[in-house]
Amino acid sequence: MNTIREKIWIKWLMRIGVLLLLAVAVWIIILNAEKWLEQINRFSWQLDWFFICAAALLLGISYFIIPAGWIILSHRVGSTVSSKELRAAWFMSQLGRYVPGKVWLFAGRVAFLRSRGLTGYRATSIPFLELLYTAAGAGLAAVIPVIVSSNDVFSHSGLKYAVLAAGISLLAIPFLTPIQKWLYRLKYGLVPQELPLPGLTGSIKLLLIYSVLWWVRGFALFLWLKGFGLSGIGFLLCCAAAPLSWLAGYIVFLIPGGIGVREAAAVALLAPSGATGPVLAVIAGQRLILSIIEVFFALASTRTVKFFGKGKTF
Repeated sequence: MNTIREKIWIKWLMRIGVLLLLAVAVWIIILNAEKWLEQINRFSWQLDWFFICAAALLLGISYFIIPAGWIILSHRVGSTVSSKELRAAWFMSQLGRYVPGKVWLFAGRVAFLRSRGLTGYRATSIPFLELLYTAAGAGLAAVIPVIVSSNDVFSHSGLKYAVLAAGISLLAIPFLTPIQKWLYRLKYGLVPQELPLPGLTGSIKLLLIYSVLWWVRGFALFLWLKGFGLSGIGFLLCCAAAPLSWLAGYIVFLIPGGIGVREAAAVALLAPSGATGPVLAVIAGQRLILSIIEVFFALASTRTVKFFGKGKTF
């Protein structure tokens, strides 16, 4: 009985938390909307279609490669599903992140692996481990620009050391089995007797894959901003903003797809004084392009993935 009551309280607290976040977001928009619109109108827009198209292409290429970690981890635990089908299942389940709590993203991937013969704990471990290595790659991708950058944003020691501490902590998670078990218990309520963890070489390989992909995302963000005339924002700062804004959106897991949270975090890091409106508009445009890419790959995958048996699509 107490457990049921605790779950009810948690659900209500989560709902209240979402309402508070939305209220704060609306309040911030109301206070700043006029100023941001004025900044957008005053800004001298200089479109460079080469940079814009290159940024969109890099975004699409990086999105196509991202399922590599999921594929490696799935094969590591004994899945015999082809890489092509695993990639397609990843693309289709990825749309689940736009459901509050992101539960459908994990549920879809777990259900797919279980339908292909994996045991429950092995199938459940894959998206969980994938998230850990993605976060670790984000940590590494964010730490390096902070260390080598001379940007004013990181000149404040408090922010600099906070980012470094967060990045190093995330970087260590995949290599610390006790922490993995604790996070697994926190996420799923139990810990399997055997976690199908990659070895040291496999962990480093996954870490490098995700780190490089985050840097590609940072470069795409840099080109995208430059393509709209926002040329005063440095490449290294973009390489830090891409993973850090993703982390911010993922922490606030109740917001579908982290919409608004990621954009706000990126703007807070990137926008020069007096340019918040234009930077916000441009980053929102990139988010729209990413959503189109996600839907495109998901629709293209419907012919590849067979789910729950012959003739039934995922």
